[in-house]
Amino acid sequence: MGMAGLIIGTIGAAFLQGRAAREQAEAQARQYEAQASQYEAQAKMQQAEAEAQAKNAERANKQAQEEARVATENTEMRRRQMLLREGQQKAKISASNITATGSALNALADTRWDIDRDTATQLYNGMQGAYATFGKATDYSNKSNKYDFYARQNQANAGGARASAESARAAGKRAEMNAWLGGAFSLASNLSGFGGGGSSSDGGGSTVYGSAVYDPAQSTRGIAGSFGATRPTWNLGSRGKGW
Repeated sequence: MGMAGLIIGTIGAAFLQGRAAREQAEAQARQYEAQASQYEAQAKMQQAEAEAQAKNAERANKQAQEEARVATENTEMRRRQMLLREGQQKAKISASNITATGSALNALADTRWDIDRDTATQLYNGMQGAYATFGKATDYSNKSNKYDFYARQNQANAGGARASAESARAAGKRAEMNAWLGGAFSLASNLSGFGGGGSSSDGGGSTVYGSAVYDPAQSTRGIAGSFGATRPTWNLGSRGKGW
């Protein structure tokens, strides 16, 4: 493989590896965002339901208070009417010069009993409606709290999913950068050893996969001088032929 092929292959492999890692992370981030959107939609509906139930509870509470007020006023009005009849009864007894003893006393006692019984019964019956309405208000309030809890829980889940999406994207970027760095280090390592057995030259001669061996029998001049008319012997080993 030539140097150009080595560079293109190493960089191309690093690019493909980094892009695959980032695309995988991006796909995972989109899944987290889809989950977050679902959580947010559920939270929105639940929050709307919680607000609606809270309004129902408020209306029911007001209705229960009004029913209790009306029941109390009606009972008090009924009691006053009965007390008025009791007063009239006492006045008749006094006008007839009858002392409040014997049958007269029993009649007054019966009247008082009827007053207390009717008052308690009417107040109880009137308050039953108020208590029932107040119970509905409590149910509405409990439902509101439940939907509000679910909404807050889904909002927290949505926040967690959004954070996971950001983490996935950050991890994808890191993986892409690591792939590029790995490719760069690999390319640098390969280039440092590329063509390590090639030719080298210096100012006085050349060596091609071996070294020149001076044969003094073929020249009368020293190694520091120039070669004689005959050529030197080249020791090329198994990499080349004699020259």
